[in-house]
Amino acid sequence: MSDLVQAHLDHRRLWQDFHYAYPVISRRSKGVSLGVNLNPDKVCNFDCVYCEVDRTAPGPRSDVDLGQLERELAALLDLTVSGALFATTPFNTARPDQRRLNDIAFSGDGEPTTAPEFKDAVACVARLKRERGLDAVKLVLITDSTRLQAPEVVRGLEVMMANQGEIWAKLDAGTEAYYREINRTKVPFRRILANLAATARRWPITIQTLFLEWRGQGPSGPEVDAYLDRLREVLSAGPIQGIQLYTVARPTPEPEARPLKSQAMDDLAARVRAGLPGLPVEVFYGPE
Repeated sequence: MSDLVQAHLDHRRLWQDFHYAYPVISRRSKGVSLGVNLNPDKVCNFDCVYCEVDRTAPGPRSDVDLGQLERELAALLDLTVSGALFATTPFNTARPDQRRLNDIAFSGDGEPTTAPEFKDAVACVARLKRERGLDAVKLVLITDSTRLQAPEVVRGLEVMMANQGEIWAKLDAGTEAYYREINRTKVPFRRILANLAATARRWPITIQTLFLEWRGQGPSGPEVDAYLDRLREVLSAGPIQGIQLYTVARPTPEPEARPLKSQAMDDLAARVRAGLPGLPVEVFYGPE
């Protein structure tokens, strides 16, 4: 059930000598996703147990140079559209159906919305996309949901959603205790839930949930029940486009953060589908 080719396993956010833009073959995007890293310093307001970012080593820089970001992304757009990207390693391992540009995603070594440049970066990326006639290419924010109601973030989202935007928002837990254990943050769980509800009132959102084996255990039955209750609360505020259930796919600095087996992921997906009939649920497996 795993479709992890070499290009899926390589999600480094440094490509050649670039600092902000990087290409990946994304299972969830089902094609090429060009990443925009607004956190090259690796600073994040979450410290998830499953995060593949090694925060013990400093990032290459702490600033965001929008001019350089624009040049890097323009170059990657041209390489991808021309097909030249697929002559390089590891993108030469991509299947024919994966060799299409699906999206430009704000997803880096930290939470993108914490960057003061977020709004301006969104405007820059939207302009690059328009200039190349790439109307069908999505703009995606992959977020830990902590700052979705911040006024400057909302202004950036307004631009994003006017340019084929999508919001992929994290919800990894149903209870405060499990949230703090897995996401290891000082941000209150209630703020995450309030942000998800407020955003869903205005725009459809996709919920991303990583379930894993942590210290030898997957999420408990009561925890999954609480997670379903939290999803129902979001749904009562506005539409959810779908749920992306995934597990650990690449090595992490925490040896006790391990992928769930495919059968466990299937069982969790079945519980979500039974508890929330009609809500699309996609499952992304770990390596086996």
